[in-house]
Amino acid sequence: MVTYKQDSAPAGGYGPFEWAKRAPKRMFSGVTQIAGFVAFTTVAWVGYMYHRKYLDNEELEMRDARIAIEPFILAEQDRAILKHYRKNRDEENELMKDVEGWKTGTLWGEPVYHNVRDRYIEPSLEELIVHMNKRDKSDFLWDKLYR
Repeated sequence: MVTYKQDSAPAGGYGPFEWAKRAPKRMFSGVTQIAGFVAFTTVAWVGYMYHRKYLDNEELEMRDARIAIEPFILAEQDRAILKHYRKNRDEENELMKDVEGWKTGTLWGEPVYHNVRDRYIEPSLEELIVHMNKRDKSDFLWDKLYR
């Protein structure tokens, strides 16, 4: 008794084998492709111009804001430096309190700054950072260098 069935060709045989080259059906003609390219490029340029105008307006607004806030930033920097000068002066007073005849802001009684016109004289960097610890000096110098 046989329990299996042999695989074989279908009745009437297999159909003909297609071996010839078949070119794919063209989706768009050359004129349609060029028209599509021109339309896409035109829309892209219009979009670019609108976006560029938007970016220019944003940049103008930011520039105006920076110009408007610059006096406040400079005033805050001046305020911070004056606070630092006061801290240096107080530290010098504390440090030299036991030296007889020492007057802060002078070098053995002679004024350090001979200021005839009563103008602000910016002290040197060494005078500014004289009482700072190493880490604060490093931070200050990096800020000064990259500001």
